[in-house]
Amino acid sequence: MKFFTIKDVAERTGISAYTLRYYDKEGLLGFVERSESGIRLFTEKDFEPLYTITCLKKSGMPIKEIRGFMELFLQGNETIHDRYELFCRQKESLQKQIEELQEMLAVAEYKCWYFEEAEKRGDIDWYKKLPEEEIDPRILEFNRKVRDFRGE
Repeated sequence: MKFFTIKDVAERTGISAYTLRYYDKEGLLGFVERSESGIRLFTEKDFEPLYTITCLKKSGMPIKEIRGFMELFLQGNETIHDRYELFCRQKESLQKQIEELQEMLAVAEYKCWYFEEAEKRGDIDWYKKLPEEEIDPRILEFNRKVRDFRGE
């Protein structure tokens, strides 16, 4: 069996050796073997749970919850349903985050367009000089959202 050191894993995955040591200190790497002298010895099979840890971390899951997942992982088949439920909750959380990010992206796209127009015209309030029927619907929609946000 081939073993990989923290340095090897860091080079292969892009996860810093510091982060790997931190994960170990936080109890996330209980699946990694150690030599008699205490050196972590990763195997090929360790890359899957490590990738899962990385994905959970990037998805915003706190270390404490990742630790809980890894404890379930180490318990084996008895915890399949618990792990399933954890991932279902995380999926819902990610879907909500995506919706929020899409809304923020739409505002950023609108503002890029709006400021580009304002720059061309040399006036931030350029649309206020137009007859209402000539105002771009994007402006009207954005202003409606702001009014809703204000609670009007």
